[in-house]
Amino acid sequence: MLQAKDGLLLTFDKDATAGVIEFTVDGEIGAGEYDAVIAALEEQIARHGRVSVVEVIRSFTGMAPSLWWKDVTWGFSHLDCFARAAVVTDRGWIGPVSRAVGALMPAEIRAFQLEEINAAREWVRETPPGE
Repeated sequence: MLQAKDGLLLTFDKDATAGVIEFTVDGEIGAGEYDAVIAALEEQIARHGRVSVVEVIRSFTGMAPSLWWKDVTWGFSHLDCFARAAVVTDRGWIGPVSRAVGALMPAEIRAFQLEEINAAREWVRETPPGE
């Protein structure tokens, strides 16, 4: 778990046996936090080939432009490494954006409300169709 000096901004937990990583965003994402999540993802990808993620977004106040670019380039180079992604949030604009992006990705992406977090966790652990 990562802790920023003024509160919890980004935390993650991994289930090494299932190839599932859950992370929570609450505020602005810093470079150290971003790099730690990417390292955990790469470790699980190396172990399982493909992973699933649960991304809980309580609040998101941004990240540095250099991290946006880093995230886009990393994401495109790892498109086939994701089986499922559950985006869990009550932020109105994030769910529709996630669904739109999901239509362009090989991974299944589904949006859930915060109150549906247990359903999101169960869904990412199911075997995706065709696997």
